[in-house]
Amino acid sequence: MKKIAFFFLGTAFLLGLSACLDEIEIELPDRPKEGYVIQAKLIKGVPSLAEVKVERSFQYTSNINQPVTNAEVSIVKENGFNLAFPSNQLNGVYTQDLDQQNFPVNIGDRFRVEVMIADSILIYSAWETIYESPAAQRLQWKFSETETISSDGLVNRVPAIAFGVTTPTGLINGERAKLRWEFLDAYRISDNVNQVCYVENRYQSSGVFLLDGTTVAQDTVQDFPLFTVPFGRRHFEGYYLTAFQQALSPTAFNYWQEIASLLEREGTIFDNPAGSVSTNFSDQIDSTRIIYGYFSAYSQDTVRLFVSREDVGEPNPYCPLPPPNGPNPAPTVCDNCLLNALNSSLNKPYYW
Repeated sequence: MKKIAFFFLGTAFLLGLSACLDEIEIELPDRPKEGYVIQAKLIKGVPSLAEVKVERSFQYTSNINQPVTNAEVSIVKENGFNLAFPSNQLNGVYTQDLDQQNFPVNIGDRFRVEVMIADSILIYSAWETIYESPAAQRLQWKFSETETISSDGLVNRVPAIAFGVTTPTGLINGERAKLRWEFLDAYRISDNVNQVCYVENRYQSSGVFLLDGTTVAQDTVQDFPLFTVPFGRRHFEGYYLTAFQQALSPTAFNYWQEIASLLEREGTIFDNPAGSVSTNFSDQIDSTRIIYGYFSAYSQDTVRLFVSREDVGEPNPYCPLPPPNGPNPAPTVCDNCLLNALNSSLNKPYYW
């Protein structure tokens, strides 16, 4: 156990009187051992996709996880199929397309991930079952308001767009689905030199979007609220929202509920105590090794919504920007929509 010394000035010094200097020692907990973070998923599709991200944590010189680039990663089917990932990973992310003929992925199949690092670290996930995702009926949107915080700390209410989904909650086998959503948003923007760009990105959010079908009575949920975003430039010239609706196993759903609970903590005395998030990974050689992360195997349904410029009242385009009061700013998206917009392209997405 390490100790650290602090020196405190006596109260008398603060009163302008003579003071004494006392030394006290406080014991600090030992640093945690080195551990690993593994985030893995298998998505049933045509073809199916497996992705495994392997990182080393608790580096003494940094709080940033370090990618593991020398791991041997495999996806294993319960009937004995075993497929090794190619070694040409990118920053510790190993990916593999799974051809249905050579490595079939079907509803009800069970899979696990195996990761070997050197000779002394062999990490297996638990078996994960693929459940069938109900087909979402539609996405909806409506005008709303949301709160934003200005640079000086003031809370303002601004125009916004709220999105929801209508979807069945039952599976073919009669069980209620446990659903999670991920999103892709895309928008159109034209610049001052007659270029038209399309910007497509994963929707970034601090929230987790979940629905436990066992908690609702009806077979279909209508306009289940997903998220609300401020109305802005991405909605001015046409906007697409793509939702990926995933049917999770009960254990995977519990994992994401724990993640959601941690993200929603407000730091009050009424919150549940913070703690470690569950994992379904374990080291087969050293059971005391610290491992975080989860492997999920699931099917998903894809549904899209288009919000046109006419739908939102034909607002003025974002570009050109008003002239500045002072010196000209650095080039913006209006000078070249390929310049500053993340993942922008002159090529229209295939679904547009």
